Amino acid sequence: MSNIPAYIIKDCTILAAGENRIGQVMEITIPVIAKVTEEFKNAGMIKPRLVTMAYEATGCSFKETAFDPTMMKLLDVGRDEQLIALGYMQSEDGREHQARFEMRADVLKMDGGSWASGGKSETEYDCTVHSGALFIDDEEIFFFDDHTVRIGGVEQMPGRRAALAI
Repeated sequence: MSNIPAYIIKDCTILAAGENRIGQVMEITIPVIAKVTEEFKNAGMIKPRLVTMAYEATGCSFKETAFDPTMMKLLDVGRDEQLIALGYMQSEDGREHQARFEMRADVLKMDGGSWASGGKSETEYDCTVHSGALFIDDEEIFFFDDHTVRIGGVEQMPGRRAALAI
C-alpha cells in the first residue's frame, strides 16, 4: 500500500437526458449507501447491539450552470432516467483511474436558484435512485437495487432470494 495520496478526483461530468453534460455540470453528489439498523437487547445481554436490517433509500443530486429546457423535462412524472456520473482520478505517483456510477433515477426537484445580472446562476437537480453501481477502473465496487446489495461482487444477503422466492 502506498503512503502517498491516491485516487484523487480531479474532474467529473454526468451523462443525463442522453447527453454528456461536460462543461455544464458543476458538482455531483452520488448516492450514499447507508445501513438501516435496529437496537437489540435480548435476555442475558448486558448491553444492546445494533443489527443491520436493510439499507436506506438512496438519492443523488447535481448542479449545473445551464438553465437547459432538455434537463427540465426530466421532471416528467414516472420517468426512470439513466444517469451516469463519470470521474477522472489521478494518484500522486501518476497512475490514472476512472470512476463510473451508473444509476436509474427519477428527478424529484429542479431548483433554478437565483438569477442576477452579471453573475453565475446554478440549477440543482435532486433525484431518488432506484438502482446503482459504482465501478472504479471497470471493477464493480458495489451494486444495489430494490432486492440486492453486492459489495465487491459479494451479495450481502445471499439466502434472502431463495427464502422469499425472488
